[in-house]
Amino acid sequence: MESSSRISGPLRAAIILFGILAATAAGALALFTIGETYAVVTAATILVTSLVIAFTASLLLGRMVLAVLIVAFAGSLTIGAFGAIQIVAALAGDQSGPVEPPNPDALASAEHKIDQSADDNTFRVELSEGELNAVLQDALAEVDTPFSRITLDILNTVSEPALVGFRGEFKNGRLAVEGELTAQTVGGQMQVELLEADVGMFTMPGVARDAVEDMIGRVADLNRALAEEGADMQSVVIGDDVITVTGVTSDGEIIDAGVLLASFGNLGNLEIPQVDALPYAPGVDSTEAGGDVYYVALGDSLAASVGVEGFADGYVSQVHHELSLTDGIPYGLRNFGRTGETSGTMLLGSQLEDAIAFGKTAQVRYVTIDIGANDLLGHLASADCSEDIDSDACRVRIDASLRAYADNLPLIFSEIEDSFSDATVVFLLAYNPFSLGFEDQVRFEARSNEVLESLNSIATGAAEEFEFLVADGYAPMRGTATATTHMTDTPPDIHPNEMGYDVLTAAVLDALS
Repeated sequence: MESSSRISGPLRAAIILFGILAATAAGALALFTIGETYAVVTAATILVTSLVIAFTASLLLGRMVLAVLIVAFAGSLTIGAFGAIQIVAALAGDQSGPVEPPNPDALASAEHKIDQSADDNTFRVELSEGELNAVLQDALAEVDTPFSRITLDILNTVSEPALVGFRGEFKNGRLAVEGELTAQTVGGQMQVELLEADVGMFTMPGVARDAVEDMIGRVADLNRALAEEGADMQSVVIGDDVITVTGVTSDGEIIDAGVLLASFGNLGNLEIPQVDALPYAPGVDSTEAGGDVYYVALGDSLAASVGVEGFADGYVSQVHHELSLTDGIPYGLRNFGRTGETSGTMLLGSQLEDAIAFGKTAQVRYVTIDIGANDLLGHLASADCSEDIDSDACRVRIDASLRAYADNLPLIFSEIEDSFSDATVVFLLAYNPFSLGFEDQVRFEARSNEVLESLNSIATGAAEEFEFLVADGYAPMRGTATATTHMTDTPPDIHPNEMGYDVLTAAVLDALS
């Protein structure tokens, strides 16, 4: 009987061939619809079943299975191709089409909060879910993207890891992508990770998901919304239908410390403390000098010599001068210090890149770096901290700053270590400009000293990990701000005077000796 006959060679080959094709197509369809595990199980089941049928079944059963495999292959291929075409068309479609306008009231409210923060050295902006969506929708019009609307739904509480529902509607048609994402700040920028994404009945594969993740990241660039340039986003807290962004602005403005000094009474009646500091000879009054072997300086306004008449009286030029005398070598100098620099902007900006590029063309013997004061001091001078340094609002600011600093500094040190492997590297610890010598009587001074010690502890630990030298710019300046800075000037200024820069010069030279 034909029904009980064994399967012939050609039929067996056809069953195996279409078993492989059906397993591949159905597995791919399962991957795009129900996930990787189901895709593997589906493909393996079809393939094993086909092989068993091909070698053990009757002729009639073999023919029936072959027909099922052909239908499964054709159907999976058709559905999969349709889904793939939809995804490709959505991602690669026209990006110049119209974008839906944001909610005007929510956008106005968000812009008011952002504008208020832009005038400060620090910012802590709290946006509701509606305000956040309005800001992102407004940003859509300024970037090339296939989305006509993006909507975020904050799903977690503040105490939980960030989890945000996402829906993106494409410009070309009714297709939409839905999924979940999380966000965190790394190196002064918010990084978005798309956990999952579905387009209709299809789950986006890795490559397409990465493309959508990149698009969302460009639209969700809150740094650009917070400040045209110089914003260092230190923390993003997401939860309870609110996103709170904390950071500093590195626009080079001098921190307004006047409100803080009210806590110290009448400065005009204070006794100026005596400070033991060697008067160092002025160095080159420039950011550069020629030579065969170089000293490279990186940093913020301290490296940039803010507070004295010129670079000649700053610690960088004075260290350069003393090293040349001590070593008997006319060292060249490149001072890349930039006023207002933070650890975040150093990673994102050009200072570190410029120094690394210079190091590729020159022999560098010494590198000094001071960074971190601007990460923190603006928060200490904020209303939250100046009114009550122990308040929850102040603590949130300080904790965000310290966490970001702990993340950023190893990244900076790694770049320096890789680029200046033959150089001696010295890190200069930050001093406290609010340390006037009255910490026994003034709580703000005592607590701000503790905060600076936490910052410097992070820096010391990172420097020791990379085997960099540490120059103590904190201890010899503690309690001496009336003598070593411009804090008693009108208006007060946190930067060192000539005596202060002499103290910092001595700290660097002590570390090198």
